[in-house]
Amino acid sequence: MQSMKLLILGASGGCGRWLVRLASQAGDHITALVRPSAAVERCRGVEYVRGEVLEPGVIERVAAGHDAVLCALGLRRAGPSPWAALRSPADMMARTGALLAASLPAAGVSRLVVISAGGVGESDALLTAPVRWLVRRGNIGVAYRDLAQMERELQTSSLDWLAVRPVTLLPGGPTRAAVPTNRYGLMSVVRRADVASYMLERARRTAPFAARAVMIGAAGRAG
Repeated sequence: MQSMKLLILGASGGCGRWLVRLASQAGDHITALVRPSAAVERCRGVEYVRGEVLEPGVIERVAAGHDAVLCALGLRRAGPSPWAALRSPADMMARTGALLAASLPAAGVSRLVVISAGGVGESDALLTAPVRWLVRRGNIGVAYRDLAQMERELQTSSLDWLAVRPVTLLPGGPTRAAVPTNRYGLMSVVRRADVASYMLERARRTAPFAARAVMIGAAGRAG
């Protein structure tokens, strides 16, 4: 398997840490853009760059020379509760999408794989009623609206991009069980490590993305 030069955004988060680990194990050359205050896990073949993704010029500067960008950013909350206070701007992902749409082509990068969420956009129709109730309330609803706007920003770009929409995220090591799914129920789960593995596998494909979004879950856990 040929190694790639990858830029990973959100490398200090739950899925982002797995992106870094798995790409490092595969022998890829990785640049990880992380917030100045974020703790990082040092891995072989990784250059850590401190910076704020929304700062003008940062994405274009760090993206140049890479084969693909993998974005694992998302709104941060004070806790796991759907009603926990936001620790990020409510439009952070929409603004990030607009910056990626403008900055990556300017940096000579065309391929982008980004984490969204199951239930965003047209995948809302795949949610069971209890899950739909949850995602439309509290700060989860804020995050979903922000991700939907991020995807709309990417639709206006020239990028070869894919939004990966996972169901409920769980900890644990990779099992390679992540597969496309057409149902998101209360028992639908997927490991963060498997989301990262799926994103890396899709980023390595040479053909352009036929679809712009895919909802994924663990095989056999449709819920």
